[in-house]
Amino acid sequence: MPAVGIATVAVALALMVGTIAQGMSARVRADTAADLAALAVVQAAGTDACDVADEVAQRNGATVTECISRPDLGKSTVTVEVPLGISVAGVGDDLTVKGTAVAGRAE
Repeated sequence: MPAVGIATVAVALALMVGTIAQGMSARVRADTAADLAALAVVQAAGTDACDVADEVAQRNGATVTECISRPDLGKSTVTVEVPLGISVAGVGDDLTVKGTAVAGRAE
């Protein structure tokens, strides 16, 4: 019987470590997608700059939730969401991780 208890604890620990690793990976993807999208907005610097950010984010598995383009200042701020890939009963959709980046000229 002690072997069953030890095996149960080992499986629970493995699931917990896997979930943490998955969350860390999603965080890195969100930050990368936000960085690339913010840089794309600064480079586009036009009326469709946030559309460019949306396209860049989608190519990196993210969705833009906020885009602020300031061509007059040469700056942009982009916030994206990346699905975590974990569903929790009763919560609804998959959980997401947010990433925000600012790009442009130094102050």
